[in-house]
Amino acid sequence: MRVFIDTSSLAKRYVQEPGSEELEEFFRSVVEDVYISTLAIVEFSAALGRKIRRKEIAENASANAMKEFEKDWQGLFTRVPLSEELAELAASFAIQHPLKGSDAVHLSSAVACNVKIFVTSDANLLQTAKKIGIQAYDPVSGFYKG
Repeated sequence: MRVFIDTSSLAKRYVQEPGSEELEEFFRSVVEDVYISTLAIVEFSAALGRKIRRKEIAENASANAMKEFEKDWQGLFTRVPLSEELAELAASFAIQHPLKGSDAVHLSSAVACNVKIFVTSDANLLQTAKKIGIQAYDPVSGFYKG
């Protein structure tokens, strides 16, 4: 199945946190094609940096997580670059829905890829994906029923 995963859930693949095991099971049982925005590498790196500064993760664990992410970046993920068309769609979503700019970029990228499931751990993204007709999944709470 074709899925899009945003950074809020993507991080669970590389750093142990609530929903990590559920995400791995989801990947094993459901996922065939994984799409991510090219924005994810920046957001993931920033998240690792925050975790190091807050002493939530050791530097060597962060380096290992980044190494694993980069391996998937090259081999597992279909990366969706931010084009002018996607930026305009993201701007439209940001005006119409309570989304941060980066979240609107992830959602517009998912729409452009015509994915079946949008994977996110962000409540606003879950609700907005559902509103625009995309099935949404949160590894922590399961499929969005709203």
